[in-house]
Amino acid sequence: MYVMCRNSWMWFLVFVFALPTMAFAAEATATSPMQDVLTNLMQLAALVLAGLVAWAVKLVMAKFKIEISAEQEAVVRKVARDGIYFAEEWGAKQLKLGDRAVAGSDKLAQATSFMLAKVPGLDPDAAQKAIHAVLGSLQGLGASKASGTPSGE
Repeated sequence: MYVMCRNSWMWFLVFVFALPTMAFAAEATATSPMQDVLTNLMQLAALVLAGLVAWAVKLVMAKFKIEISAEQEAVVRKVARDGIYFAEEWGAKQLKLGDRAVAGSDKLAQATSFMLAKVPGLDPDAAQKAIHAVLGSLQGLGASKASGTPSGE
């Protein structure tokens, strides 16, 4: 979708600036030196204006990319929290079935596989980093079981 949007902006710029400039240059039949100078100045002004518009579009696209990235980060944090809860439930079920505690590494593997299933294209290392980051904010979970700050969610 981003590529299609970027291509749409390029076509917009071509139709708004390049085609009229080319048509103006093709139609201009200068008869005096002053008209030649004015024609060249108009073409230069159109080129500069097109560059400024392209620069402004680039800035706007960069801003939207940042907002999309923040939104994606929020989704990853939510899926990491859900993966932690999933792993805790899985560990509790394993404890009831086998009467033995599940190792933290097994819970981490379960939470990581949960995240990788929910967020396609996510790197396993990035998933584990997200899990560790969210784990510190969940009260009653993690290494200390007592420390942790309320997540506010």
